Amino acid sequence: MTDAIRAAIMRGLADLWANGCPVPAPELHERLADVGLRRWHSVARRHRGRRLGPDDRLRDLVRGLVAAFEPDPKLVGPLVRDYECVARVIADAATGR
Repeated sequence: MTDAIRAAIMRGLADLWANGCPVPAPELHERLADVGLRRWHSVARRHRGRRLGPDDRLRDLVRGLVAAFEPDPKLVGPLVRDYECVARVIADAATGR
């Protein structure tokens, strides 16, 4: 991961936190970036033989973040929308948007 990508993720997570998103607490920024980018870059290994579109990749990233940060992913409920915001920040930084 380049420093520019990591910096873009950190800025995006800080902005989400400042705007009231409860998921990217400052003490979690590093871990969210690490887990998110690892998940983003390993999508082909988990989905061998399938070519995923951008929306599918984003959903896969959300699933990975929820699995990594929630004690019981089945109970996340509406909080999943906040994980989607975090996933979008990571995906945008990883793709250069």
